[in-house]
This record gives sequence, C-alpha cells and structure tokens, in this order.
Amino acid sequence: MDNKTLKKYQDKGITILDPRNTYIGPGVQIAKGNIIYPNTFLIATGKKGQKNGRIKIGQKNILGPNLHVEGSVTIGNNNNISYSHITNSKIGNLNNIGPYSRIRDGAVIGNKVRVGNFVEIKNSAISDGAQIAHLSYIGDATLGKNVNIGAGTITANYNSVSGKKNKTIIKNNASTGSNSVLVAPVTIGEGALIGAGSVITKNVPAKSLGIARSKQENKPF
Repeated sequence: MDNKTLKKYQDKGITILDPRNTYIGPGVQIAKGNIIYPNTFLIATGKKGQKNGRIKIGQKNILGPNLHVEGSVTIGNNNNISYSHITNSKIGNLNNIGPYSRIRDGAVIGNKVRVGNFVEIKNSAISDGAQIAHLSYIGDATLGKNVNIGAGTITANYNSVSGKKNKTIIKNNASTGSNSVLVAPVTIGEGALIGAGSVITKNVPAKSLGIARSKQENKPF
C-alpha cells in the first residue's frame, strides 16, 4: 500500500499493522476504529462480466490476519474476522468468524453469530445468536435465532437428478447433533433436536427429537 493511501486511512483512525502486506482497493469504505492485520485483502470487484462491487466496513472491527474480502460486502461493527474468505455477503455486528471460514455469495449473517473452523455458508440467512462452530456446510438455508449447529452438519441442498436446489429451514432454538445431514426441502421446528449421525428427510415438529439411524448392536467375537 502506498504512503498516500495509508495516510488517508490512518487519518480516519484505522490501524494497519503491516501496510506492505495489506491491500485495500478502490470502492472500499472503512469507518474509524478498525484494526487490520497482515495479509488482509479488500477487493471491491465483481465476478467476470459483472459490475464492480462495493465493500463497506463499520466501526471497531478486527480484520485478519489472512482475510480475503471481495465483491459487494457489508460488515457491521465490532466483528472479529480472521483467516477467512468472504464474497458478496452481509455481516452484522458482534460476530466471531474464523479461522478458516468461507462465507459465499448471498450469505446474510445477523448479530452475535459464531462461524468457526472449516464452516462454509452460501445463500443462507443466519439469525442472531446462532452457533456454527466447525466442519459444517450451510447452503440455501434459513437459521433462526440461537440455533446450534453440531460439528459436521450438512444441509444437502442439491438434487443431482432434478438439478434443482431446495431450502432448509431451522427455526429458533433448534439444535443439530454432530454429523447430521438435513436433506432439503426440510424444516426443523422451533426448539427441536436432531440426534447425532442422523439423515433427516422429513420435517421435525417443534420441541421434538428427530433420529434417523440404525440401532447399535454389540456382538461378541
């Protein structure tokens, strides 16, 4: 980053810890109080053949290290985002994202959300207080408030026969156990639980436990 550009951001109260290893392109708007760690790239360009995007970042975020933000992205206030890749998405306030998260086109993340290690989110709305801590794929889904996604949960949104994508809805305060697969279209009711290792193909009513797995057998040898 050249000295002139660096000074422009410093005058706004933005801390850039390693200007030589930080890229802030045109079309990027950053409010005061942000701290930007090394290897952060803010690139407000669209995909090939599309118009340029725009990146708008609110106040008092901690960005990086090793963060790539591209396209049309809005980031609110007081977020902590590291070691992640974000494109064409909206992120609210007080979120903790990363390390190694992938936020893809059409993702809308509310407030106080946790998106952790090796989590991919695409074309989905994540409501306030949701927890997606690790090893999960959330695609074409709507998550209600305070939803907890267990490690290894997958929303199976694509039908390879019809070529169509379907939607998964997980309502407020519901939880999925580790290594669950939710085969869309499916709705998980408010406060419902999904047993670990289940493949869910039918709706689960509110305050119910959905289990879809074989009974364990222990045989002596």
